[in-house]
Amino acid sequence: MSDSRVPRREPLRSLRRRAADAPADPAPEYPAHWEADIALRDGSAAHLRPIRPTDADALQDFHQRQSEHSRYLRFFAAMPQLSPRDLSRFTHVDHHDRVAFIVLVGDEIIAVARYDRIEPRAAEVAFNVSDARQGAGLASVLLEHLAAAARERGISFFTAEVLPQNAKMINVFTEAGFDVERTMDDGVVLVSFRIDPTKRSLAVMAEREHRAEARAMERLLTPESVVLIGVSSRADSAGGRFLTALETSGYGGVVHVVSREAFELRGHRTRARVQDIPGTVDLAVIALRPEACLDAIEQCAEIGVRSVVIPTEGFTDSEQGRQLQRRLVARSRLHGMRLLGPGSLGFLRTGEDAISLSLAPKMPRPGPVALAGQSSALSALLLAGTDTRGIGLHEFVGVGNRADVSLNDTLQHWEDDENVRVIALALESMGNPRKFTRLARRLTRKVPLIVLRPPGVDSTTPPGHDVRRSTLPRRALDQVLGSSGVVQASGVDHLLDITDAIGRQGLPPGQRVGLLSNTAALGAALRGATDQAGLEVVADNRSVPLSPDPRLIQRAFTSMAALGEVDLVIAGILDPLSGDALEVIRAMATVARHSEVVLLVCLITDADRYAQVQQSVRRDQDLPPVHATPYGAVRAGSGMLAAALRPAVDDDEPAHREDVDRVVAREFVDRALAATGPSTRDLTAGEVRDLLSAYGIGVLDSHPVLDADDAVEKAHGLGYPVALKSTDEVLRHRADLGGVRLAIPDEIQLRHAVAAMRRDLSFSSAPLEVQAMAPPGVPMVVRSVEDPSLGPVVSLSVAGDATDLLDDIAYAIPPFSEEGARGLIDTPASAVKLQGAKGLPPADREALADLVVRIGLLAEDLPELAMLELYPVLVGQEGVSVVGATVRLSPAPNRTDSSRRALSGPAGS
Repeated sequence: MSDSRVPRREPLRSLRRRAADAPADPAPEYPAHWEADIALRDGSAAHLRPIRPTDADALQDFHQRQSEHSRYLRFFAAMPQLSPRDLSRFTHVDHHDRVAFIVLVGDEIIAVARYDRIEPRAAEVAFNVSDARQGAGLASVLLEHLAAAARERGISFFTAEVLPQNAKMINVFTEAGFDVERTMDDGVVLVSFRIDPTKRSLAVMAEREHRAEARAMERLLTPESVVLIGVSSRADSAGGRFLTALETSGYGGVVHVVSREAFELRGHRTRARVQDIPGTVDLAVIALRPEACLDAIEQCAEIGVRSVVIPTEGFTDSEQGRQLQRRLVARSRLHGMRLLGPGSLGFLRTGEDAISLSLAPKMPRPGPVALAGQSSALSALLLAGTDTRGIGLHEFVGVGNRADVSLNDTLQHWEDDENVRVIALALESMGNPRKFTRLARRLTRKVPLIVLRPPGVDSTTPPGHDVRRSTLPRRALDQVLGSSGVVQASGVDHLLDITDAIGRQGLPPGQRVGLLSNTAALGAALRGATDQAGLEVVADNRSVPLSPDPRLIQRAFTSMAALGEVDLVIAGILDPLSGDALEVIRAMATVARHSEVVLLVCLITDADRYAQVQQSVRRDQDLPPVHATPYGAVRAGSGMLAAALRPAVDDDEPAHREDVDRVVAREFVDRALAATGPSTRDLTAGEVRDLLSAYGIGVLDSHPVLDADDAVEKAHGLGYPVALKSTDEVLRHRADLGGVRLAIPDEIQLRHAVAAMRRDLSFSSAPLEVQAMAPPGVPMVVRSVEDPSLGPVVSLSVAGDATDLLDDIAYAIPPFSEEGARGLIDTPASAVKLQGAKGLPPADREALADLVVRIGLLAEDLPELAMLELYPVLVGQEGVSVVGATVRLSPAPNRTDSSRRALSGPAGS
């Protein structure tokens, strides 16, 4: 293991001087993938990018705006202005040994950070944040981006010289979560630390990200002043509908209207230009044609607008429109604004601070549900469903094309909202599913999260949604979502049924289900539905007689609920068409509340009586949901129980392995890709062994052979018995196709095997290889893929054609805890073979889990690992044997959820 301390063979000042005097590459390649839009602590946005020579004037202006005290803390001298030599040195960098980032709001630099390499694996860092922007979290974000760039360039350590009175800068290092060493030298604090992400640094980053993004959503959703741009006198215009919604929702803030049609609209004085609006404005709704939105963004920036909502559709009709959408996002963020849309239905909130800036036809009733959708059509469908059921909403957000503000941002906002009891989302696309699952894993510890992914969202990306297309099947993302505690719905009705049930009654305290019915046939239908759903039925009373006396079923329910032996009761009621069915349900609901039992009802009656009951349920939140079929009631109950159970979530810390040598692996990958440039490269068998050995993974020895004599010589070195294989990609693991001969006991049999394979496989020119025999075991396949959307994904299955044909494959995102690795192993249905079956002994699942942990660490640490396949992995009674391994390397992608904070979307476009 490498030393955690920064190596110093000469004084830091002389190292810095030598690094500064080193000539820069006259024409370095600009690392565009380092550009990023970032969220600041106050909820605003800014643009971060590498410095360019053309930034000299802006950098000088930034320097001169700084106070004398700030300049002294940065340069240890007054320096009222930067000399031409300093300006040239600071703006001409090679993006390798000398790297500098600037943060821009508009055309103004508000922060600078840089590193200069002083040792092969160490660099000195320095930061300078605008006096007016200190406390916004800029230095900590810059440190994350500098560290990520440095790791990419082979640097492992950062050092800095800080004056003792610069407590803010010292705190940036110590509070970032790195293991920081501090010493004093000649009145200066010397700070040094490794820049590898640590458990604490990632936790700090996640918490800061959460605060910044939640604050951005708070600014968006709670404006004190609003400007509506593009309001028309036409009743059906988008701007007019937003104004109507704002007025009827009871919004108490300041409203401005920009329109050139009249001097006054609906009692509001209009202004012809945005710049004519007096005072500051928090939020702008831009209801203009797509071509006019970009100019409106610039006008909003002039008056300091913080957030923007764009309901306009049409950005997806052409590539020009999609480019315009990207420019809208880039310009908004550059001016510090966040954008909801385009194509957004808007947002609304009920309760004391009610507001509706949306195209929703009316305000929903107040309640504990938070709801978000993407397209206007799907959002409208969700709102219509909530109105039909009488679901009480706290907030609704329609993110539209999610060009900037996404559903991830809504999760950050609702996580700390005490008014939210359940969250429901409809996902048509996922821009950063890895981040979504990370947020969901944390959020679902406190709040149920119900998610709908409409069929087909993995095969056709909705227009206007800039997303990275996943190369994995839909099943992979479904498993990943399930492992984060998300409850997945099969349709809009299913989503709203589960959400309504939880919003009205909360989660069941346990998994015990009781069934109650007043006819045997209805009871059988309920039991069949619960058995199909896999629910734990502990009580099933079908003996209540069908009678016009409502007290019979009420008493039966009271007896079942009062015993404390059930957590959820699904009651099937066949209405005798006499008496008041609603009063029966109301009485049962009262008992359920006092017994801490959740109640769902299936009511079989005529259409008119059912409609009357539903109207009452819609108005009264104390009533339980009422369904028309046993299947509907059971499906809603199953979703409630899944949210209460949260069974598959692995909350343990990722496992570590002390024998893993990340430095050796990193150096190996850098060398391997340096030899081929930017292209993809398949490693040789020897290179695969070298890379895997750095992570403690061994591969059975094998040797290519030229002829029978060579095979015999190699076999003597390995020891009999041996295996003989074709290296043909199609044949190498296929004994059924003649590509493998196993357990060859001696030289004579080996020579016969070589001759037979040469004859039988004459159609293939691939050479043969001899390999040591592994102990018998269950054959498994372990793969890792660097997916463009999900990042590293590890999959596991039992080897064989049937597994692939039936898609019996488990997927998960690394890194894994010990328990998470075991969960992945147990997910495939065919993995029952590992437990011992048909007289076979149990396999060593713990050894396989250890292998999964190591593969997860490898995949997480090396984004260049485009593909890894271990096949077959034989899991014996003791230990595992990796028989074959294939590795493909590619230049590292810019992961969507990395160790640096960045807003999603195309940052430089």
